Amino acid sequence: MSELYEKYEKYSGYYNLCKEGREVLNEAAKKICGDENLCAEALRIKKNLADVQVEFKPDDEFKDKSSQFGAFVYTLAIEDMEKLYQEKNISHDIFIDTISDWTVWINRHHEWTGEWGFTQYGWLIRHIRGDLFKLGRLQFETATAEFGGLDSPPEELKLGDPFLSVHIPRGGKLDEDACLDSFEWAKKFFPNVLNYNFKVFGCFSWLFDPVFENLLTSDSNIVKFQKLFKVGRYWESYGGLEYVFVNITKENIKDAPTDTYFRKKLARYVSIGGIMQSGAGYRLV
Repeated sequence: MSELYEKYEKYSGYYNLCKEGREVLNEAAKKICGDENLCAEALRIKKNLADVQVEFKPDDEFKDKSSQFGAFVYTLAIEDMEKLYQEKNISHDIFIDTISDWTVWINRHHEWTGEWGFTQYGWLIRHIRGDLFKLGRLQFETATAEFGGLDSPPEELKLGDPFLSVHIPRGGKLDEDACLDSFEWAKKFFPNVLNYNFKVFGCFSWLFDPVFENLLTSDSNIVKFQKLFKVGRYWESYGGLEYVFVNITKENIKDAPTDTYFRKKLARYVSIGGIMQSGAGYRLV
């Protein structure tokens, strides 16, 4: 077995997959490692992927590549991510938790297409380059006040000020206490470990849709999450359907499964012409 495959096997062991997904991607990796040209291409892209001085354009790099080749390259890039964490003395537990997004998006690709692979190239580069970390239930990404924009920002926040963008990874309940623990962790981690001081958490999400207060009960985790932020603006967006369902849009909402309370309520709301919105919120440190 080639040295490159052994490296792939090592780093793929850092994230979890079901037996079928693991076997399919392992076989694809063996075939890639048996092709000299594909190996060279994989290593070239891996180098650029991890180099913060390189403007990485995933649409160009992977436009003619399979999703399994993408999974192979991004798995190899975990090596560079690990070196970065070691250089910054970031704990191995945070490293492994942050890598769990590989599992999320490989599984999600399978849900979308029926194929085991990976195509979230522009997303996971943030993890590899050390811009985004998973601390407990939530993920946090370094950003500036221009990121996303806020119509009604707090007085303490000025354009260009550093802040943390909050992301909600798939998997597990959106428990209020767990989210509060993540905020507290971030308030210590970023200044103390990364020397990154910030004034506010910013979040731009479909979860802020105000209609959820009517569709869901007051003890809903989504409603509780909304109350952790002050939302400065809203815009019409149906992107949340992709998070609640699989391959469901406003146009084919009649095909949406109604196997949970939330799915049933949301599908009915949209099917009768209800408007969905995303929101931009902030939370002071």
